[in-house]
Amino acid sequence: MNTTLFLLSLLIAVVGPLLAISYLKPILIKVLQSLCNAEGGAEFWLRSAYVLGVCGTLLLMLTFGDFRESASVVDTLRRALWLVFAGVFVSVGIISHQVWSQVREVIAPHKVVGLPAPTSAHQPADWPDTGDRS
Repeated sequence: MNTTLFLLSLLIAVVGPLLAISYLKPILIKVLQSLCNAEGGAEFWLRSAYVLGVCGTLLLMLTFGDFRESASVVDTLRRALWLVFAGVFVSVGIISHQVWSQVREVIAPHKVVGLPAPTSAHQPADWPDTGDRS
């Protein structure tokens, strides 16, 4: 096993999801705070997202990474990036699905009755109000 390739792949597997979740953090905190009334609820779910993202990509890397002595650096990095992007994609997909299911529950009663959907103080002012609340 090539220790340098192993450590480099693990570094990529940790940094990739940290960057992705950090990019989503500002809007994710706003959405979670509007959905979680409990003290610290949004922070708990954000930290869970970090753990899910990092652990998921590390599991993929440890299972499918190529760290053989004879492996080329480019092939190992290509595989590492592919695994990290797959892990981040799945993690963000799971988080998005769960958050959207909660948003749908908040919006659904208002659509049935015909009332306008609740607006949040966190909604950016530059969003156009088209009347479509999807």
